[in-house]
Amino acid sequence: MEGMSYLTVAYLGMITGIAIWTWTVFARAKNLEARIHAIETSLGKGEIEADSIALQSAKSDDDKATG
Repeated sequence: MEGMSYLTVAYLGMITGIAIWTWTVFARAKNLEARIHAIETSLGKGEIEADSIALQSAKSDDDKATG
């Protein structure tokens, strides 16, 4: 039964670690999204303009990669 207790504690620790990591990733993503929105607002760009800029940037990166 000693091995089962060790395995149970290990699994609970792993699940806790994954939960903390997931929470951290989502918190950072939310923070990053807020910062991007603030930059777009300060530049006076609307959502459509900002998306078109991102698409142009992605297209130029693809052209560089294939060119």
